[in-house]
Amino acid sequence: MKLIKRLSTTISATLDSAVGQLENHDAIVEASIKQTRQSVAKTKARINTLRQQHTAYQSQLKEAREQYDVWTERAAKLASTEQEKALQCVARRNQCEADIGRLSYSEKQQGELIREVSANLQTLQTKLDEMTQKHNLMRSRQTVADVNRAVAYASTDDSLSDTFERWESAVLEHEFAVSDACARDFLDVELTRQEDEADLLAQLAIITQNEQSPEADNER
Repeated sequence: MKLIKRLSTTISATLDSAVGQLENHDAIVEASIKQTRQSVAKTKARINTLRQQHTAYQSQLKEAREQYDVWTERAAKLASTEQEKALQCVARRNQCEADIGRLSYSEKQQGELIREVSANLQTLQTKLDEMTQKHNLMRSRQTVADVNRAVAYASTDDSLSDTFERWESAVLEHEFAVSDACARDFLDVELTRQEDEADLLAQLAIITQNEQSPEADNER
């Protein structure tokens, strides 16, 4: 019996340790999911900022191209009549051309950044989805494991079974004692009572006879 109890204690301790490890794993995975979710949120915010900047570059580039055409047209109109102004228009046109080159490069770079960060976001989102799915699955499996552990612990808890056995034994002893008391022979009790009563009557008859005899009167 002691060996069984030791085995039961060992099994219980092993199961408790396993559950503790599962709980630690759950906390680690949950923390990792939280961190990844925060990274996803930050990446989405960063993409929104990049897109806003990209839109601004596109708007500025469009404006620079429109101004390029305006100064080109003005230079052409003033070339024959007001050469000095025409040259100033050409200078402004050249500035617009430089702006177009700079903005075109920035707009292109911004588009590449958006594509790169979007790819990273997709990777993070996929990782987050996989982690969340596995986490939910492992939690479900842990729930089943907890139930199985409770069943196994109940099945191996011999100390409680011993307690029930000792309790039942004590109850049976009391039941047998009461049963013996209640099982007395009623005929024996009745005959014994009659015998005792007959003995008392015999004694009473002797006393009565002695009281009525002449010798008893003389003695008085």
